[in-house]
Amino acid sequence: MRTLPEFALSWTWGAAPPDQCAEFTATWASLRISVGEQVLSLAVDPDTSASRTHIEVPLYSLAEWVAFNWWSLTADLRPGTQISQLRFAYRNGVGDQRGPWWVRSRRHVLRAAGDGFWWPDVLFYSEGRETRVVWMPDNETPPRSPYRFVGRGNPTVSTAAFHRTLAEFVDAVVARLDEQGVTDTPLHTEWAAVRGAGDAETALFQKVAALGLDPYTESERHEADITAAVQDLPSHLVFDFFNGVGANRVRDQVGWLDRVREQTGTGSAPLGPVLEELRAACADLAERFYDDSSTENPWQIGFLTARRVRETLGVPDTEPFDFGSLFSHRVEPVPYLDRGLVAYGSRTGVDGPVLVSTRPYSEPALRFLLGRALWHLVCDREDTFVIVAAHTHRQAVARGFSLELLAPAAGIAEFLADPEHLVTSEDVDHMADHFGCGTLVVEHQLDNRVLAFDFPWSGPRSEQAA
Repeated sequence: MRTLPEFALSWTWGAAPPDQCAEFTATWASLRISVGEQVLSLAVDPDTSASRTHIEVPLYSLAEWVAFNWWSLTADLRPGTQISQLRFAYRNGVGDQRGPWWVRSRRHVLRAAGDGFWWPDVLFYSEGRETRVVWMPDNETPPRSPYRFVGRGNPTVSTAAFHRTLAEFVDAVVARLDEQGVTDTPLHTEWAAVRGAGDAETALFQKVAALGLDPYTESERHEADITAAVQDLPSHLVFDFFNGVGANRVRDQVGWLDRVREQTGTGSAPLGPVLEELRAACADLAERFYDDSSTENPWQIGFLTARRVRETLGVPDTEPFDFGSLFSHRVEPVPYLDRGLVAYGSRTGVDGPVLVSTRPYSEPALRFLLGRALWHLVCDREDTFVIVAAHTHRQAVARGFSLELLAPAAGIAEFLADPEHLVTSEDVDHMADHFGCGTLVVEHQLDNRVLAFDFPWSGPRSEQAA
């Protein structure tokens, strides 16, 4: 089991430069931000090339940013969907394509703490049990800043530990203000509201944030739709639903789910011997996913489960996967554009296992969707499920499963013969056509599996080395 690195904020109180406001003077400090051994606050003086791990800033600015964006930082998973659209987002950060997500995700970008100070270019967003921390180097030293940040990283940390660290940090800054006789600041007011939120208010704010909205300014407009959705939907569908649907389509999407749930019904048709066999064969891997204390990567669990499915069914790595009659699929189109809610599935429909999608798909895209659905049918504890665009823990494991199910890494390596040689676009097209999947599926497997430094290659390469 992997060990997640720790997100840490460490500081030493210091004397502020002259002419600072009371809040800044009281909380001036030398701050170090790190994830494990990696330092997010690593900076270089452009004139001397001297490096530093700490920055001199008022902690008030950072604490206020955390407090005012608390619900988004802890409950909004949508930036994950946004940056995943950038080709190498999960491998090398988001490169230099910063403009689009800077605007969309200001509640998640540490640099937005501002107040005239140059903060590291860091993006925080939750993926459920884990929170991803992505930081990038500065392209140049900005005006009025004595340094530029030079680090780059993209790890995940425990979400519970991340929230605890942020809360303890804000508590410490508020205590420092009180000790220095600085009271009744906007930070005091905001943090008291966060700390004092009751269960009902917290539940509402978390769902508003999950919709990508500001709980304090936009809750009232959406509260009725949110309350109706929570009351109407099975509880196990609520989390992924709110992290996937568009904020202005909550009622419409609940209506769509009500309709297809009624149409699919709940029957007593047998699951089918193949699905029963697969559920039994993958039961231990399903339990690993549901273990809340586990730090295992959901993509890796999905990968291992797909390996188990192919092995159980005797499908070679070099052959495309045939879904056959494992479950049925039909389309129940929606008359509006909202790609957040992708599909609904049931293991116990009146006509057996079924998947209903909100729109038609090309064959490669449909096969990826069917792969995601198969993970739910094989491993999900509940009989019904939703597939959404969000990057929740559950959606991530199903994506990882579908990637390996459709285009096994070992099968791709067989086609390449030598994974160290140049992979051409023709290679990718050929493998995508053979496996019946999109080119992005093959590219993702190449980037994250086959061409990874630790890929367990056997065959032509080892023979060459001999």
